[in-house]
Amino acid sequence: MLIRKTVLVYFSLLAFLFSASAQNEALSKIDIPELKEYLTFITSDELQGRALGTEVDGLEITANYLAAYAKEIGLKPAADNYFQTVPILHTVPSTDDFIEVKNKKGKSVYRSEELVKLTQTSGIFSLDEEPVTFIGFGENIESLDINDKLVIVAQGSAESFSGEEKFEWQNRVESTKISAIMEKQPKALLVITNPKDTENKTFKQLQGWMSRSGYSVKTNDDITAQPAVLLATSKVADALLGKKGQYLKYLEKVAAGSEAVIEVAETLSLKAGTKPELLEAKNVVAYIEGSDPVLKNEYVVFMAHYDHLGVGKDGDVYNGADDNGSGTVAIMEVAEAFASLKVKPKRSIVFLWVTCEEKGHFGSSYYCDHPVFPLDKTVASINLDMVGRVYDGPRDDVWKDSPKKVKDFDGLYTLSNDVWPELAEINATHCAELGLVPDTSLPKERFLRASDHYHFHKYGVPILNYATGYHADYHKVGDEIERINFEKIKRVADLCFLVGFDLANKKDIEF
Repeated sequence: MLIRKTVLVYFSLLAFLFSASAQNEALSKIDIPELKEYLTFITSDELQGRALGTEVDGLEITANYLAAYAKEIGLKPAADNYFQTVPILHTVPSTDDFIEVKNKKGKSVYRSEELVKLTQTSGIFSLDEEPVTFIGFGENIESLDINDKLVIVAQGSAESFSGEEKFEWQNRVESTKISAIMEKQPKALLVITNPKDTENKTFKQLQGWMSRSGYSVKTNDDITAQPAVLLATSKVADALLGKKGQYLKYLEKVAAGSEAVIEVAETLSLKAGTKPELLEAKNVVAYIEGSDPVLKNEYVVFMAHYDHLGVGKDGDVYNGADDNGSGTVAIMEVAEAFASLKVKPKRSIVFLWVTCEEKGHFGSSYYCDHPVFPLDKTVASINLDMVGRVYDGPRDDVWKDSPKKVKDFDGLYTLSNDVWPELAEINATHCAELGLVPDTSLPKERFLRASDHYHFHKYGVPILNYATGYHADYHKVGDEIERINFEKIKRVADLCFLVGFDLANKKDIEF
């Protein structure tokens, strides 16, 4: 029996030494000269800031670069040619919006271009000679039958209208009111600004907000068929009620307790919205298949966004060396380290470079809504977003009031959720092994939403986010390669490999 135990101990020790040797050999593949080479290409001016809509499609060039790299080091494609296509709608405001009032004889009595579509969906919304229903300030909405009607509601409340408050747009108040009205399924809702706002300050403010081009992930919803929420000035209401000043008198009576709901003989015609242009961005998804016949169907995901801000109005290129060229190249080196292993880990390792984080986390959102690998089999998602800076004094004091000030050479922000507490413990163990000091103090209610890991968190996947902190060059043209600390990137990449290796070989993971 003693001999048998001795043999078991011997082979266990041999396996441990073999594993440690394999890890060290793989870690040697994480190479600073290669990090510099890759980041030099990704942050070159020729790629024009890796954003949608630039004259040179640097975003596409970077995606192709990452896919070619994945193929070169022997990663398997997880999607067609390593690409998961992310359909993006680019919406441009229409130039022919209008709103028109016709009297009961069908004659036009008012026409204007002062109309804004508040609903944040693409597509043009239009109505032709539609009867209208006024509902005052939208109070006591529960008792109203407004299904399939064009409804007009006043900005603000009876109390604010009668008081001394300035006629400002209170977004939370208006959003709550609009949501309650839209639950009654009107054909459309037209919000009219306060008639005391004679300079139309509120309308101009919202027009500025809503009349910019924007981006969103395309869905299969029929967005043109959805009822719209629109905004117009009190001139429209006056025209519907017969003459100038009538809308003010109507609201004064409503505020004093008179019946709010009235219908008029005049009708409205209108058209407003945005013209959508369909663009295609790409997530780059590659993987190493696990060696265990059962555990290979579970996945450890390494993720970084590879896009940035593009070109400014003045022609300056925002190259985003730290944000997030640093995370992008770190994952490249982590992938090479895993690919070099002669015996692959038991679980599969996924390398996910996501697109359009700067536009609204579109790539990670799309991946989680359309996962290439099942999210319920994803044991962890490790997201790198800005891991290339070390505190260098005044340049990093710009964010001194932020809870995410740039760390020194040993410091690292490590954010995790509460899905699987052991993940934070595994991270702390390997940080100590590398001499890194993990800072877990970031407020989760804020920073769980701050980058691509949010969408994995939303679906109940354990997450880790690594970052070195904000700095003076964040989202500025100064975020250049000359300010990157490549030794720090290597340390973060080493940590990724060790944590990933541990996760991929751990016998049981339950959460």
